[in-house]
Amino acid sequence: MTAEAWNSIKNLVKLANGEYIALERLESIYKSCNLVANICVHASTSANQPMAIIIPHEAHLRNYLAAKGLDATAELGVLTADKQVAEFVLKEVNAVGKKNGFKGAELLEAVVLTPDEWTPESGLVTAAQKIQRVKIAKAFESQIKVRFLSSGVGHCGGTDPLDFQAVYKH
Repeated sequence: MTAEAWNSIKNLVKLANGEYIALERLESIYKSCNLVANICVHASTSANQPMAIIIPHEAHLRNYLAAKGLDATAELGVLTADKQVAEFVLKEVNAVGKKNGFKGAELLEAVVLTPDEWTPESGLVTAAQKIQRVKIAKAFESQIKVRFLSSGVGHCGGTDPLDFQAVYKH
């Protein structure tokens, strides 16, 4: 099996509804949203839709919030922790997805926003800036669980939303 074919298989995830999604494809489209600086799409075998961990593009996020008449002057860490800001980002990235033909299972269920850049030093990206999906999911484990549970996903069929062996087969 070629490296390219293996990478394609590694980035396919089967959702609870039986549909397969290609994580890198979703990321490449969602990253075109001007509110997104970087993104890691996370999918659970117990969910019907994926979610994403997003580093927002700070200047664009602040402009967007100001245009909505909201306080855009808070520290980025405060903004990324705000549930309303996360809802705005979710709405905007899903609008980009819909514009690119995404349907149900490819649209995001929830987002986790982080103000922290992913660097090779943190281990969350490689030197070539390729995201380290499993490490990112583990680093944001508690936020992912909260988002999946608050969006009503819960634990379908007893599968943990962070069952890395079930989700990311290596």
